[in-house]
Amino acid sequence: MSKTSTDEPLLHDQDNRPYVAPVRSLRVVQICTTAAHGGAAKAAHRLHRALAKEEIESQMLVAKRCSTDEDTLEYNPVKPVPAALGRAFFRLGRRWQHPRFRKAGAYFTPEWTLTGWRLASQLPPCDLLNLHWVSDLLDYRILPHLTARAPVVWTFHDMNAFTGGCHYSGTCERYTAQCGACPQLKTSSGEGDMTRRILNRKQEIFARISPARFNIICPSRWLAREVGRSTLCRRFDTHIIPNGVNLRDYYPVERAEARRRFNLPAKAKIVLFVAEQIEDPRKGFSFLLKAIEAIRAVPGLLLVTLGRGDTSFLTGPLFRHLGPLQDVESLRSAYSAADIFAIPSLQDNLPNTILESMACGTPVAGFDAGGMGEAIVDGQTGLLAATGDATAFAANLRSVLEDPWQRRALGRESLARIRQEFTVTLQARRYAALYREIIQSQPAWKTTCELDPGNI
Repeated sequence: MSKTSTDEPLLHDQDNRPYVAPVRSLRVVQICTTAAHGGAAKAAHRLHRALAKEEIESQMLVAKRCSTDEDTLEYNPVKPVPAALGRAFFRLGRRWQHPRFRKAGAYFTPEWTLTGWRLASQLPPCDLLNLHWVSDLLDYRILPHLTARAPVVWTFHDMNAFTGGCHYSGTCERYTAQCGACPQLKTSSGEGDMTRRILNRKQEIFARISPARFNIICPSRWLAREVGRSTLCRRFDTHIIPNGVNLRDYYPVERAEARRRFNLPAKAKIVLFVAEQIEDPRKGFSFLLKAIEAIRAVPGLLLVTLGRGDTSFLTGPLFRHLGPLQDVESLRSAYSAADIFAIPSLQDNLPNTILESMACGTPVAGFDAGGMGEAIVDGQTGLLAATGDATAFAANLRSVLEDPWQRRALGRESLARIRQEFTVTLQARRYAALYREIIQSQPAWKTTCELDPGNI
């Protein structure tokens, strides 16, 4: 039988006053493959920084450190060998792990890694672990060990954790059963191909994890629904916490100033497209090109692109490529320079680019796919078309470009919606509340520092 509070002996200090142990902050480690490169890493880093105001001691553990932050630790798979060799070994392992027989544009990651099996041994002391985008870093076989060591929260930034290897399934729904005959592989051995084997191995691993020690966070309701449909993760509690944007980084810049920064025409009608990889089929750039062709008669039309990839085919007065901009100041200016931000993704979670553009007062036009419509309110903060409908998408672009009043109204409402629902401060507050709720549900966790009788 457990003791009541009156059964516990009271501790006193040297003046015979009741001793009250100090309550320490909650210690959380954010685990992500990189510290800042890629949308998921940027979202994780923003959260990590914002948690300090919620009295959460947050550290990051990454395989690819992109900053000199003292609270960002770098995982070294060959420690105590120097970190430079560890990075080289990680890069080699990453190349080895990815199958060469996936279709062009398909990103595919198995559940095992050559380099991630020592991850647990390099964790700093903590009360809770928050996994983010951990492909190529996390070996799923250590998950049961991690959850035994501390409660684990996993923020899903895409679908990879509950599929047979793909990060976005497209029109395929085989992950809701047992995968196999994967459409994203160039060649498949049929129903029993590698995707089914991966899913089966994941199933065995997840079966060894207690739901009390493992929670899932999804940035969008759409992704949470997909988790609930999956054969792997439906038994775990899933929470919806949208990503947030830091309004100190993203805010409206005077348009003329923003355009001068990139030497863009002052009177152009600018459509902006941003993607990590412009050629990624899932980002729908081909649909944007069809839409631009349909509205090319709009006076002063200019498509401005940001990202990596082959843009040599974008020639002529209608196009301007600004390269793979990364720094906040350049992105803020690019969003502010545009009349409208175009994001014709065929499937997506809740992209940072939508929130960043809206925070800069630039409305968004896109397809009503994935979690896009959870930030874009059609007709209020932007315009949505049915997924894949290039004609309707083109009409939406034309509507904003030819109606300055509509553009300004959408821009004002966009910024207002970000301030109300999608700030990083609000995101951190929601995460902190969930962290504490999870910790309080763990019977072995103590809310006070361990008492050292010699110091009492």
